[in-house]
Amino acid sequence: MERYVKYFLISFLVLNVLAADVFLYLLWNKKSVNSLAQNDACPTGCNELVDKKISGIVFPTVAVVSTASGKGVTPTVKMTVQNQVKKTRTTQYIPIPGTGSTLQNVWTDLPGTEFYISTDDYSGLIGAYFEANMKLLNGNGLGYLRLFDVTTGIEVWGSEVSTSSQSFTSVSSAKMTIRSGNHLCRVQAKSLTADTTVFNSGKVKVILEN
Repeated sequence: MERYVKYFLISFLVLNVLAADVFLYLLWNKKSVNSLAQNDACPTGCNELVDKKISGIVFPTVAVVSTASGKGVTPTVKMTVQNQVKKTRTTQYIPIPGTGSTLQNVWTDLPGTEFYISTDDYSGLIGAYFEANMKLLNGNGLGYLRLFDVTTGIEVWGSEVSTSSQSFTSVSSAKMTIRSGNHLCRVQAKSLTADTTVFNSGKVKVILEN
């Protein structure tokens, strides 16, 4: 019983000492803050400047690694800095030569519209789109264009465009699938009506991010 009383008294004294330390710390901190507010008043506009400076700071990530040694565990602190790299997006164009037209209701090659596209020439490629200037004579139904990959013998997926306009109009495809490597491509056209699909000009819009 005496032992428990002894432990109780010791715990009571320790708690009182800790409480006194906390009280003195808070009292000292309050005085420091009041002193700072009186002697170092922030001039007009400095709060904004401080906020901007703080927002621009890149804080390091701290990883705590515990390693066993001898009798206990010794914490080891590793500092790693996370660098914020901002990428820039740019746009380039690959011109498509030639013109052409067809009355066929199946995909038909338009001679003279061949061009090359190589993924090796476009580092950071994130998207490519077929843009064409086309029309459908008389505007009855729909006229279609697409790109055909001559190198692989397969159409360029996502490149199909269409119009029912009797006047030349600019159209743009969905995001295309660009196959790796250097590929020869050409324009193909078809018409699902008795009228002629006309290709006047075109280009491939390439989006890069580096």
